[in-house]
Amino acid sequence: MKCLTFLLLLCTWGAMAQQRTIQGTLKTKGGKAVPHASVTIRNVQGRIVAFKASDASGNFVLALPATTGAGSLHLFINHLGYARVDLPLTTGRMRYDIVMEEKAIDLAEVAVKSRPRIDVRNDTLSYDVGSFAKAEDRSIGDVLRRMPGMEVSESGQIKYNGQQISSFYIDGDDLLNDKYAIGTKTIPHAMVQKLEVLQNHQPLKVLKNKTLSDRVAINLVIKDEARLKLTGQVKAGAGLPQQYDGEVNTILFNKKYKMLNVAKGNNVGDDLAADFAAFNFADMLGGAGNSRPTSLLSAGTVGSPGLPKQRYYFNNSGSLNANTLVNLKNGLQLKANINGLLDRNDMAYHSRTELYLAGDTIRYTEQQAIDRDPFLTEINLSAMTNKEDYYFNNMLKIGYSGETGMSALLSNDMDMSQQLRSRIRDFSNTLEYTPALKNGNVINLYWYVNHYNQPQTLHITPGINEEVLNGGVPFASVSQSGETPTWFNRASIAYTRTSGIIRQRYRFGLLNEWQMLRSALRLTQADGLETAYGGSADNNLHWSRHQAFIDGTYEYKRGAWEAALLLPIAAQLISYRDTMFAMDESKHRLLFNPSLRMKRMMNREDYLSLNYSYANQMGNINGVFRGAVLANYRSIQANDAALQERDSHTVALRYNFQRAISMLFMNMGATYAKSTANTIASSVMTDNIARTVLLPFDNDVSSFSINGGVSKFIFALGATASLKASWGTSRFNQLLNGETLPFHNRSFTLNPGLEARLFGKVSITYNGTGTWTTSRLVQQEATAQVDGRQIRQLDQSVGLTYSPFKNTFIRLNGRHQYASQQQLTAIRYFFADANTRYRLDKWRTDVELDLTNLADVTAYETYSVSSNQLGYSYYQLRGRMAVLKCTFSL
Repeated sequence: MKCLTFLLLLCTWGAMAQQRTIQGTLKTKGGKAVPHASVTIRNVQGRIVAFKASDASGNFVLALPATTGAGSLHLFINHLGYARVDLPLTTGRMRYDIVMEEKAIDLAEVAVKSRPRIDVRNDTLSYDVGSFAKAEDRSIGDVLRRMPGMEVSESGQIKYNGQQISSFYIDGDDLLNDKYAIGTKTIPHAMVQKLEVLQNHQPLKVLKNKTLSDRVAINLVIKDEARLKLTGQVKAGAGLPQQYDGEVNTILFNKKYKMLNVAKGNNVGDDLAADFAAFNFADMLGGAGNSRPTSLLSAGTVGSPGLPKQRYYFNNSGSLNANTLVNLKNGLQLKANINGLLDRNDMAYHSRTELYLAGDTIRYTEQQAIDRDPFLTEINLSAMTNKEDYYFNNMLKIGYSGETGMSALLSNDMDMSQQLRSRIRDFSNTLEYTPALKNGNVINLYWYVNHYNQPQTLHITPGINEEVLNGGVPFASVSQSGETPTWFNRASIAYTRTSGIIRQRYRFGLLNEWQMLRSALRLTQADGLETAYGGSADNNLHWSRHQAFIDGTYEYKRGAWEAALLLPIAAQLISYRDTMFAMDESKHRLLFNPSLRMKRMMNREDYLSLNYSYANQMGNINGVFRGAVLANYRSIQANDAALQERDSHTVALRYNFQRAISMLFMNMGATYAKSTANTIASSVMTDNIARTVLLPFDNDVSSFSINGGVSKFIFALGATASLKASWGTSRFNQLLNGETLPFHNRSFTLNPGLEARLFGKVSITYNGTGTWTTSRLVQQEATAQVDGRQIRQLDQSVGLTYSPFKNTFIRLNGRHQYASQQQLTAIRYFFADANTRYRLDKWRTDVELDLTNLADVTAYETYSVSSNQLGYSYYQLRGRMAVLKCTFSL
């Protein structure tokens, strides 16, 4: 914290050292001071160079960059009730004492503009932030949530009219990459003039109007006066029982230099890892395409309850999120994103699970007290030039993260302790160069290289399941280790013809992947001797995948129609060997994965789109290892099949409707997917352990879903109302204890929402989620026990905000949850929170009191249903808390 403060002071001193000041006073003819006048200095183009409001005594002081000549600037002064002042600055003169002339106001000329505004220009939608903001709002995220057409999930992901955004810009610059949640939480809405929605967005200027795009991006347009100074906040909070919550952030957004730095620490249940959540835009933007192996080991089957994480997260956390961007005069942009996290959290968890088979029921219980110590360090450095004649970008990423977890576990009367240690080492570099040729066509050069490894170790004491692991002989402990080091390389060259009725792009590339899967299962006997698991040898699997690919993209646009056809062909060689299992296999395949996207504009704002894709995919290293792996305390995994091959067809139809000026947004869509694989996972389950093997049998999975949403600003009520609905059905097979069980699952979800202002001083928000889930066996002769399972869940949240006096806000929140399951007692919960905040304008400080979980609900129970499995879970929650916070704005 001291280092951060020192750097902040150093930057501020450096900026002041290059500035001059213009000062003066504003008074009437009678000598009365004129406070709160708008004092700006503008250049010959009319752009604001400096901004300040006069203080209570009419004084003002404005800082000017040393490189700005006074002779080309004008001093503007505006104040309601006084004549406007336009005065040219004189070189060498630093003080201006001005007599303000009083001017009567013609009330007939004053228009009250409280109606929220949206402007439309071509493919850009502009929300006027000030017209949507309310007095109680702080960050741009608070305002964005009530904008019609916009949607923000609890994780911070943003969607526009049902479509996920691809980029989040600040004055045209992508400062935060795909980790923009920290920006919506931190950036004050008062800094933002407009929020722009960029439809059909093309991030590369060299490709603009040369290729088709269906992406949506957001751009925050910063106010002129907010670009001129460093701003930020300091927050300190403390409370009961033994609570603390602190934050320091610094923000600067100007054309040349941007930064957003945030340091946080708390134990009030705020998960700081959410600030580093990435929304995976690399895949959307044609990223590397490597499929990393999934984690081999876990500490158990603990899931998350259907509650905000702050309810059940017992933590001590600290984080640093530093983001800096510099635009140089030659068009080169340098950017650094540095993330760090230290955390310690714990959870108390209890579950009961029943697996229903045609002739048997498998039951097991799990009770854990878990302590986790995750950490994260990540550095992203990039250099980019984005011009009309070429695009260049090089991004270097270095990451090291991991977690150490300890848990005391009781499962089906087996008492044990576990330790899981996991580390992730991640390095990658992406280089892309896209120049435009003299004839208008474009070349693209791309190279991506990545090294990734996640070594893990699971240690369990005492030895468990001796009948399966040690021939029935009790033993002291068991230890499983595993890792999958990976090198990945992808390089390609592409040529795009931008003229003609059909635009064409041809690309040729190479892909290389080298992996190893090493694992060892060891038992420590009662006498201290360590022995290998006798049921299987260790894994020492070598894997490689090489691919030469060529693809053609054909784009057509005429009138209201546009279409894009992708025809990729790839020659692929996969080889894998493990001498311990006499396995040495090679698979040659010619892959053809076409896709088609068609779009019809019904008018300026509405469109109908159709997407089809076929994917012929091959499995990865996790599907071919032969040696047994103790994935967790009750699951052993191995494989006894050839490399998985899967053919998938996906068809999606979507209709987008919007009337931006009347603030009505609607979307609806339907998706059908069917896939066929040459393998199926077979599980042999008992009450204490499950053994899963991948077997060579065909397996079909199909799904169909319908979804829709509507969002509308109701002008008569000053309210934003929304409604989303989705229905889905899926069919798939499971192979359990030698039985093939075909399942049919159905689900329906309804999400209403409302945000309204009542009586001028009262705001109300409502969000609801209703879910109905059913799972049943397709076989008619199935027993009643497995014939059908249904869960009904209702989750409703209501918030009331009341402002009895200026700068005073009182908020009450309530959340009700209901869940019912056939033949079981219904579950009901109600949570209540309160917040009181007072703003001290003179001191630029907010003082607030947070009261959380007023009903002191300290335990949470829930049901879950999936195919033939019924689950019951119990979680310990945070009890009643009170935290007093002071937030000072710099």
